[in-house]
Amino acid sequence: MRPLRSITGAVFAALYAIAFILAYVDYRHHVGQWFADLGVILVAMPFVLTMRCLAGGSFDMTGEDGAKLLGAVIFCCALAWIVGSALEWIARTLFRLARGRPRPDRLP
Repeated sequence: MRPLRSITGAVFAALYAIAFILAYVDYRHHVGQWFADLGVILVAMPFVLTMRCLAGGSFDMTGEDGAKLLGAVIFCCALAWIVGSALEWIARTLFRLARGRPRPDRLP
């Protein structure tokens, strides 16, 4: 369960959540204008692309779709957490190998 305690993953997820909040606030300030929800859609691009692949290419999302936006926030933050955890694990492993120490779970 070590990857669930990743500080890097938590930071990445928090930054992604902040990006969603800022994009949504910008959208709310420009409601009714052309391409007002472009920022939200761009921030949610991993979710949109995944849903398009799963739905066979037909997935529509706007700034007014509250349930889809919530799903996008959860999906993208989880994805950012996974990427951050993987990067932290790689960095820790490389650092441990560079120092010449064995893994903690394989001590004699």
